[in-house]
Amino acid sequence: MVTFGYLAPEYASTGKLTDRSDVYSFGVVLLEFITGRKPVDPTRPLEDENLIEWARSLLVEALHMDDFGELIDSRLEKRYVEREVFRMIEAAAACVRHSAAMRPRMELVARALDFEGISDLSNGVKFGQSNAYDSNQYSEDITRFRMTEHSRNNPSELEISSLIISCKLEKEDDIKGKEA
Repeated sequence: MVTFGYLAPEYASTGKLTDRSDVYSFGVVLLEFITGRKPVDPTRPLEDENLIEWARSLLVEALHMDDFGELIDSRLEKRYVEREVFRMIEAAAACVRHSAAMRPRMELVARALDFEGISDLSNGVKFGQSNAYDSNQYSEDITRFRMTEHSRNNPSELEISSLIISCKLEKEDDIKGKEA
């Protein structure tokens, strides 16, 4: 079972998980650490409900302008090492790219977070320059996926009625079989 806030775009549209889907989910976890926000928070305004949607433009700003302002959890009260947070932001931005093919391998992400040296997580993509991302399509895919998952986990009244009738018929057949 997949938790919606960690759901990679390709899984929402194809139903297939890959190692790059895991990288996306890890990027969401990094963003949780950085921002202190939940992946999906229905108490927020609709446009800010999804962590990735909310953070996408702020990630670009943080990487280009070194402005972490709105992105960093205010409860940290500026008690963090900026270069380490920058590395986490860089890794998170690379991990949550819409295109699975453009996300780095997990090995590269781990190396970038672990070492003091510079690690290239760009995979040939400049932050904010990807044109493969379609926010509306992603939202439609997520909605379709939620409806499918909901119907799997919550059978309709018709399905429940059919199941009850089937059980009653089986029970009647058992009783008739014992009487004969």
